[in-house]
Amino acid sequence: MVLLKNPSKKSWLRLALCLCVSVVILSLSSCSEVVSDIGLEQVPDIQQRKGPTGTVDQPAVLDPFKRYDLVMAANECRFLTITVPSQWYWKVFLTVANREENRRGRLDAEFLQVNPPWSSVPASAFSKSFDLGREGVQAVLGVGNTGPDRPALLRLCQQGAPLLVTIESQVSAAVTLLGPDLKVNGFNPE
Repeated sequence: MVLLKNPSKKSWLRLALCLCVSVVILSLSSCSEVVSDIGLEQVPDIQQRKGPTGTVDQPAVLDPFKRYDLVMAANECRFLTITVPSQWYWKVFLTVANREENRRGRLDAEFLQVNPPWSSVPASAFSKSFDLGREGVQAVLGVGNTGPDRPALLRLCQQGAPLLVTIESQVSAAVTLLGPDLKVNGFNPE
């Protein structure tokens, strides 16, 4: 008990005790997040949803220079848009993952067609369906614009297990990135 007789050592002991209590309190709050992440606590699908949402009448406008991380759940559809300038294209790089062991998840992603129709973009598709167990898959969707400036509408519809969806975009002039064979793909840079 020699430590307690010295007032300066008493204050150090109090400080050490406060630090220990702080560490315990902080670790308890992070434990609650870990519990839901590893599946020990079931969170309803509807509460897991995050990221931009939109309807067919009011789609969410995306910034082509940002990455978006979504959690789609509760059998929902989202509509996302970017205005594609004339003679430009929009490529969407989708990564879709299902973290649930015992439930399958499905995501249908597609560009809605307009008049005049979108042109195809090399190494991409207009639509993709994902049917996932506990796994992740990547795909590239794309549209080329041979008409006037206009918005492209991307529809994402999820069913089953909640899915993590990462969206990264590439919007560029068709002439600069697709090279001289543009007429083959429906673009006319002149």
